[in-house]
Parts: sequence; C-alpha cells; structure tokens
Amino acid sequence: TQVSWRTGHRFEAPPPVPVQVNLNPEFPGVMVPMFDSGILLFSNRMLEALTAAGVDNLDQYDAVIRDPTTGKIWGDYKAVNIVGVVACADLSKSKWVAPSGSPLVDTDFDSLAIDERKTGGALMFRLAEFGTAIGIHDNVKKSLEEHHLEYLDFTEPAKWVG
Repeated sequence: TQVSWRTGHRFEAPPPVPVQVNLNPEFPGVMVPMFDSGILLFSNRMLEALTAAGVDNLDQYDAVIRDPTTGKIWGDYKAVNIVGVVACADLSKSKWVAPSGSPLVDTDFDSLAIDERKTGGALMFRLAEFGTAIGIHDNVKKSLEEHHLEYLDFTEPAKWVG
C-alpha cells in the first residue's frame, strides 16, 4: 500500500520505522523545527509546543534525518501525519481558481478567507481545498512562538498564495 503523507487520513498500516529521510544535497546546514519533503518532519521541541497548545491529531513515527553529503544523522525528529482534512475556505471571500473545476484539493488561492465555524474547533489540519496547506488555530501559533522556535514562518490566510 502506497503511503501518502498529505491526505490527512490515517494510514491503513504504519510506515516502516524509523522513517528515513535524506536532506537535500543543497541543505544549508540549519536544522529547522519543521521540514516538508513530502513527509512532514517535526522536531521534538516543536511537538512539545504543539502538545502544549492542545494539538492531538498527529500520528508520529520515529525518524532519522541524514545529510547525504556529510553523513551526519539527526534522530530528534518525528515523521508526522496530520490527521484531519477540513473544508473551511470561505470561497465567497477568497480569491481562487480551481484548475479541476472543483474547489477541492488543488485550488489556486491568491487570498484565502477561513470560515472558522467550519473548522469544527480543529487546532491543526490539512485544508481540503489545498491539500498541502496546513491550517493552525491562533492559539497554536502563540504556543509555537512562546516556545521560541526559530525559522517558523506564519502567513495570515488573506496573504496566503498557493
């Protein structure tokens, strides 16, 4: 069974662990709290901040990150599957185009408006209208900032392009 880390659904069977990921050979040498190489990788510190914020929908798997140039290995990361897909874009207030004709999975946004009533209280989720987008509640953002995690960028929905 092919494992997709971006669907927001639980895996039928867990992936082999530890999940092994090679860094891009052009890796600049800075280990950030979150990598997305098709597989989300969160540092243990980032996971602590997410847990403190109440995020409880992350399936976590031990991971090993390897720098193929130097051979250096990091083991303080987890491969993470965000469980939850939420269709919460307020399309009447967003600027968007759907190449497939349906505003699900691959919608191109020039500005996104979120209808918070449709999030169902989810603190962290995959956006149904654009599967690689990750939405977080303001309380999660605050927790990540309070944990002083460097190199995280947050984009307000209205300014998000994707």
